[in-house]
Amino acid sequence: MIGIIAVVVLLGMVITAYLITNTISNQMGEIYAALLERELKNESPSSKREEPKVSTGVEKKQMSVSGVNEDELIKKLRQVIDEKVQRVLDEAKHRKERLLMLLDVARGYTLGYISEDEYNAFLMKVLAELDEFKKLWLARFPSQKDKEKLNQLISYVARTKLPITVKSKDGKNAIKLPPEEALIRITSSINSAVSILDEMISSRGGNPAVTPLETKLSQECEKLRAKVEKLERQLEECQTLT
Repeated sequence: MIGIIAVVVLLGMVITAYLITNTISNQMGEIYAALLERELKNESPSSKREEPKVSTGVEKKQMSVSGVNEDELIKKLRQVIDEKVQRVLDEAKHRKERLLMLLDVARGYTLGYISEDEYNAFLMKVLAELDEFKKLWLARFPSQKDKEKLNQLISYVARTKLPITVKSKDGKNAIKLPPEEALIRITSSINSAVSILDEMISSRGGNPAVTPLETKLSQECEKLRAKVEKLERQLEECQTLT
């Protein structure tokens, strides 16, 4: 009998302990879930409030930086353009030197030192340089008359592309000129282009002389001009005195 009572009491204690443990576990789970939910509620609004502030600050910073960069870029661009435009007369002399160099290459072709392909390759470079020079000149002197002259200049130079041909008497075939005849045509075209450049440089107050002979002649002309002006002043003074 005592043994049965002891077993019943022990069984009751085990059941009671199980119930208490289960209840405590459930309560702890509920408490943990509540704390977790509260923590999430506290964090989510702050993160939502902070994100727009950060992005706005970054956007404002980017806008201000881009504004400064644009101003710097425009200033540098203006400086580069002004420097190039102011040197346009010097650039015109360089283009004249290149035309004279092209004529030397044509002479080399006539003498057999340069092939047609080599001459044409150099010609393409000169034409590309003239096209850039045309833009530069018109940026400094925006004139329709100058534009037409530059187009004519480039046309003269483009005519020197090899082979140079002429039509046959019946007009049906094209005859390739020999190197000597081709050189005559090339020289005439390049001289015409150089004359246009000289005229344009002189019209803007520049000195078109680039070769040593041209420079020497130009200097002599300046000396003679100064002497003539001096004599004219002396003559005026004499007439005043008499």
